[in-house]
This record gives sequence, C-alpha cells and structure tokens, in this order.
Amino acid sequence: MSCRIGTLRLLATLVALCQGQASPFREDTKTCHPECSRLGNCNGETGQCDCPFGLTGPTCTERLIPACHPSKNDSTTPVHGSEYPKNCACYKQLRALPGACPNLGLSEGLGSCLFESLLHPNLLCYHYTDRPEAEQLSDSPPLDHPGLEWRHTKPWPTLVEEVLPRDQWPKELKLLNGGMWQPLKECPDSCNFRGWCQVGGWDRQPWLRLAANGAPFCNCHSYYDGKSCEIADPYHCYRNCSGVGECVRGWCHCQPGYWGHGCTRRKAYTSSAGWLPNHADIKFYVYDLPENVVHRKEFNDNWALIDEIYLAEIEFMEQLLGDWSVRTENPWEASLFVVPTFTYWYTRNIGVPYLVMAWVSRYLQQTSPFWNATEGRNHIFFASNDQGTCKLQEAQPYVQHSIKVVHYGLSPRRPYAHHSNPQAGQHLVGALPLPGHRFEGFPDFTIGAILAEYHMCYRPEKDVVTPNFIGRGWLVPETYNKTWLVTVLPDGSRVVSRRPDAPERNITFYFTGSVREGAIEYSHGVRQALHKLFGPGGKHHANGSQPRHDYWVYIPTLQNLQTMQISKFCFAASGEGWGARVTQAMLAGCVPVIVQDHIYQALWDVLPYEEFSIRISRPDLHRIVEILDLVTPEQLAKLQ
Repeated sequence: MSCRIGTLRLLATLVALCQGQASPFREDTKTCHPECSRLGNCNGETGQCDCPFGLTGPTCTERLIPACHPSKNDSTTPVHGSEYPKNCACYKQLRALPGACPNLGLSEGLGSCLFESLLHPNLLCYHYTDRPEAEQLSDSPPLDHPGLEWRHTKPWPTLVEEVLPRDQWPKELKLLNGGMWQPLKECPDSCNFRGWCQVGGWDRQPWLRLAANGAPFCNCHSYYDGKSCEIADPYHCYRNCSGVGECVRGWCHCQPGYWGHGCTRRKAYTSSAGWLPNHADIKFYVYDLPENVVHRKEFNDNWALIDEIYLAEIEFMEQLLGDWSVRTENPWEASLFVVPTFTYWYTRNIGVPYLVMAWVSRYLQQTSPFWNATEGRNHIFFASNDQGTCKLQEAQPYVQHSIKVVHYGLSPRRPYAHHSNPQAGQHLVGALPLPGHRFEGFPDFTIGAILAEYHMCYRPEKDVVTPNFIGRGWLVPETYNKTWLVTVLPDGSRVVSRRPDAPERNITFYFTGSVREGAIEYSHGVRQALHKLFGPGGKHHANGSQPRHDYWVYIPTLQNLQTMQISKFCFAASGEGWGARVTQAMLAGCVPVIVQDHIYQALWDVLPYEEFSIRISRPDLHRIVEILDLVTPEQLAKLQ
C-alpha cells in the first residue's frame, strides 16, 4: 500500500508540473550552533557543523583522537604518522576511530586500514605516567622527561602494547629522513604545532636546514611552510577556497554562509516529490563528505608529494566545482552524483582503492537516499592510481555498482573467479592460459603474470577511461607551438593544425622507459619483448643481424618531449598499470604505437583511435619493424 501511495503522489506531482504549477523543489538552508563557524563550517544541507579531520561536535571543539594533538590549543589538528614517535594513546585512539580499520568484508589484499601507521609492525611511542588518560598529548617532549615511559605498540590486527625495559629507552632518535629528533620546544615557536623539530637530515625546505647551520629547525607537516610552519599553503584546497575561506591542511575553513569543497556551497534544497532528476538537462551533484569519513590526508606525517600524472581527480574536481552549467546544489534534481574521495591519498600509485571506496559507499548507504535509490549505480568515483580498480571481481557488490573513472582500462574477456571460490584458479568462462611460452620473442609467463593480465579493472558498459593529467611543460607555447599551429576564429573557437615548419622527424621509432626484467607482469611482457628485439643481443640492436639505427629504443635521454617531437612513431605500452605515453605522444605530434591487449584506451568510445594511432597485438610485436615499414608517407601524414 505504501508503494502505491508513493507512486500516486509522484504522479500527482508530475501532473502538477505539466499544468505549469510550482516546482517541487524549494530552498531549505539549515542553521547550526552560533559558534560553529569559529573552527568549522555550518553545512546548510545537514544543519551540522563540518569540522577538520579529528574534530567533531556542534562547535568543532570535541577531539576524536585527543592524544594525537601536539597541544591543548583548540586550533591544532591531530598528527598520527610514524615518522617520529607519538603518544601511545594516540595510536590506540586512532585504531578505535570508526573507519580507521573498517571491517567491510573485503577480500584479503584489498586493504585493512586507511592510515599507514596502523599497519606498522613495531611502533615506538611514549606514555606520560604523571598524567591521566585525558591529558595525554603527542607534544614531542625531551627524551629524558622524568614522566615518560617508552613502549612498543602494534595496532593491527589486534592492538598490542608493551613497556620497554628501561635500558632500551631511546637516548637519541634518528628519523626516517636521516635527521635527529629534537623536543618541539627547541624549534622556533614550537613550529606552531604544525611540524616536528629536528637537526640535520632531509627536509622539503632545504634552505631552512642550511640556514639553521646545525641548529634545530622545523620540518613541517603537510600543507604548511615557513621557518616555524606559520604559512598555510592555499594550493592544497580546491579553488583556493574561492577567496572566502582559509586552507587548513587541505580543508577549507569558510566564512559564515559558505561550506563544502572550495567553499562553493551556499544553498540547500528539499523536494515535495522526492528524487526527480531532469533528464532533459542532466546535472551533477557533488557530495561534501565529512572530513572524518574521507579527507586529503598526508602520507605518514609527510607531505603528500604526488607525481602530477596522477592528478586527474583533483584537476577534474577543480573544474567541476566552478562549472554551474553542469553542477547543481540541489541533489533532488541531479542525475549523477560525484563522490570526492581523494583516492590517491589513500592508495598512492601502487595500492588498491577498495577500502576507501567501500568505507565511503557504506557511509552513503547509511546517509544518502540518492545512493539507495539506485544502489549507487549513478555515483561516480575516481581512481587515478596505476591499476585503478583492478580486482573488481573481488569487491563487494555495493562497491561494484558505482561508476569508476580510471586510467587503466584492462577488461579481459574472461576474468578469473573470486579467489575464495571453491573453484579458485578457474576462469568464469574457460581456463586461464598455462604458464610458460605464449608469444614469439616474449619471456615465459609466470602464474602471477597471467593472473595480473586477467584482473577485471574496468567495465566498459558503465565505467570511464579518462586521459591522465599532463604537466604544463608539455603545453607551454615554446614547446607546444613547435608542432601545432593554433588559429583563433572570430567566434572564439580554435582550429589546431600541424605547423608546416615543424621540426623534421628523422627518428622512425622512439621509446625509453623501465623494463623490469624478470617481472613479466609489468606491461604484460611487452616492454621486455621490445628490449629483447632492440637491446644487446637483439636482432635490431646496433650490433644485431638487422640493425635499425633509426629506432631509438632504451637510449637514455632527459629530453623526452623534445625527442618525441622529432620522432614519427612513439611506443605506448602499459606499465605497472596504465601508461602516460599515449597522451604524451599525441601532444608531441608523434603517432602512438599502442601494444596493450585487452586494454580500453582513454575515451575509446569518443576518439577514433584508428585514425591517429597504430595498434599491434602481442603475437605480432616481433614484426613491429615490418609493420611500421609498410606505412607509406601518405598514410603517416594522415595519421599525423
């Protein structure tokens, strides 16, 4: 009966809309505690105070992991890595934090804890014997503080803690970066409680270490700079907080009336018709998840230094947050829902994203009617790490449903079965190839290499393969304009064509990169096979039986872009997962030669790859010279 009533109500609303009556949506922006904005942001959609990670409550003054704070000052944020010792209670509180090591039923190997320090097998920590539990702090005291007791702790899977014998208590502490740990009070302004104090060793700001001339100096936590870590770096917040907020460790503390990523939210809505997306004008809604669910975290006390090729999620969000032609603040009218998860901050390049995706998905199951309306099928997650969402077949169904935006489009015809299946090792359809010889010129394949090749990483019926982020060095006029001529038409549109005076391309084929001999799963054997052809002992090596001096293969050069700009064909193999060379070759005007079996390329359903690239399968790789020699000058010009 309730379903029928709901259907009748929806039909009545639709009839009202057709008759020109008022929209079912109305603005309904909620208020928060009057003191919320001092440390947090009033979320007008939930009526709750959004806080930086580690803080909660109506005024963001309640500490979730109080022993991880370096001071009682209520403006500090917690630190919990293993670069330098913390209070033992810090790791205990972090381990107990909901979501720190969530039990989500994931297969072994898909993740266990979201914080690196909790997976450390033997953490050194200290405990104040002269303070109650509520007053324990990670305040970097002197090693000989009379109230200290030194311990070892192992947080995962079950927290174990033991007091060290007094003769094992540290008299000096060498940091992972090579420096010597110092009491925080020995550094300028106690590093404003945003860093740690050390002598010597490595530092992001080497000028500070040199200026210290052997004296203690501040090594700042993520998102802070300066002699005493006094500078909050705004670059690490979306849209620089839109000029109406301050960047606090990657989170925007907004002026009253603003909230959300980049301080871009101002309005909230309710609906008398429930979820009613406009199919004639598709809109995206962006979730503003609490920091205690997911946040742009640092790497084990250190800056989250990220190779720019992995920045697609950040760049996409930076653009989407300011594009109100496709974005909406009203989730009731949205067709698609973007879930910012800062996935790379949890996986880095070689990890898998399922733990953070599962944790966020479970949170949305419990809080979002829009997720539950489709079981997440219209929700979008990014995974720019090397292997994206590989092992998709091992994830829980509620994680599989959502749309994944990845760089790695590996989608074999026959993905192997879930490893916990009684028939583990068998294919869902047919049998896996046997280890050993498979293709001419390739090393023998191991079981691990075959399994890696048959991971399910991408589902073409719903997921998206996106190009990787390209550094601005590839696009600055002094390099880009050597190949391309850009003409701006009166209507503002651009026409891009190849320059008639572009540099001559006298290198037929170019590739340089890692090989990893013995690790056949790296590039699925492609790079190793190419090396056998052109490396020492290969038939196309300079000393081989069929030398090709116009093929530059594995010739080290620091001028990768410049060499691509004078090459006709550029090799594009995969690596640990996806590879960056397809996009790099295209920008350099070099025809990509793609050897990536069963891997969908970026925007494959939009871009006509057959018009601008050469694709060779692994069984034919040993004939690459023959294949490329058959390309006529006219065909090459057309591809270019």
